[in-house]
Amino acid sequence: MTLRRALAVCAAAVVLSAACSGTGPASSGSESSGGDDLTACERERLAAALGLYDAAELSLPLDPADEPLADIARDICSLDTGTPRSTTPPDTAKRSPAQQRDAALPAALVRAPALFDPDDSPPGDDPALDELWVVCGQGSASACNALLYESPAGSDYEAFAFSCGGRENLHCSVLLGEPGADAGLLGIEFDPEFPAPGNIPELDGWWAACGDGSSRACSQLVLSAPGGSAYASFGWTCGGRTTRDCVLLVGDDGAPPALAGRSPQDAPPGHDDYLDQLWERCGAADAPACRDLATFGPPGSDYERYALSCGWRAVRACARLFAELAEG
Repeated sequence: MTLRRALAVCAAAVVLSAACSGTGPASSGSESSGGDDLTACERERLAAALGLYDAAELSLPLDPADEPLADIARDICSLDTGTPRSTTPPDTAKRSPAQQRDAALPAALVRAPALFDPDDSPPGDDPALDELWVVCGQGSASACNALLYESPAGSDYEAFAFSCGGRENLHCSVLLGEPGADAGLLGIEFDPEFPAPGNIPELDGWWAACGDGSSRACSQLVLSAPGGSAYASFGWTCGGRTTRDCVLLVGDDGAPPALAGRSPQDAPPGHDDYLDQLWERCGAADAPACRDLATFGPPGSDYERYALSCGWRAVRACARLFAELAEG
């Protein structure tokens, strides 16, 4: 699937869900059958999300990339009509990691474009996030993406960033006309089908799995590839999907091997007093410390990788991960 296709699917999901006020996308609650069992309501919703003028133009069976949209259409129509949702667990063995939306997007994020305007004042709770909020509102895709990555889960910061400053969708570089904003570490604009470098067979395998939608594989590239390499950059951008938090976009399919035997309590390397202090604070679930450690730690070093993995926990947006851990 090309980057343009991936962006179109995500944007369509937002349109689909926003069309029903007060509802958001749900996880895959029923096994898709390629669209053959869609009701008239579901066909109309799906056709609108795919940019078709008439539901009769809908081509069945659906492209596998569109099946998550069919699931969202089912949920919206059931909420519209009062029909109870099926409680039958999905047959996850038949679904790819990209389709196992274990971390379904909260309704507050989907409704965010209706809740904010670009010129809204920031909450005032965090000076660094407030600054990103203002620049995001002014139309900087880079600032919106950075704000999304750093924001606490469930916060107004997160919702403002997700909506590109009260505008439309998650992929701000497309919406705001800033095509280079989401480029990786090397300035290359990857997409999921971008070919692997072919230099390291093991990493080429992880590259392919990351492109196919495995957050585990993308995390493995971040933590095991040479610092600053195309491999690391491809993993960091979630295979060219560019959210920088793969679990948010494609779901969680397990911890990468690079985290095996690691612990947040691991002692810092001892090479730099300042970085060691940031290491200890990051290990204690201090998201700003993880952010600073990732910024100042040498590329490819254990300092950087400890920070990017939120203290050997997971390659996630640390503020969001720590909020989830606190809730659990």
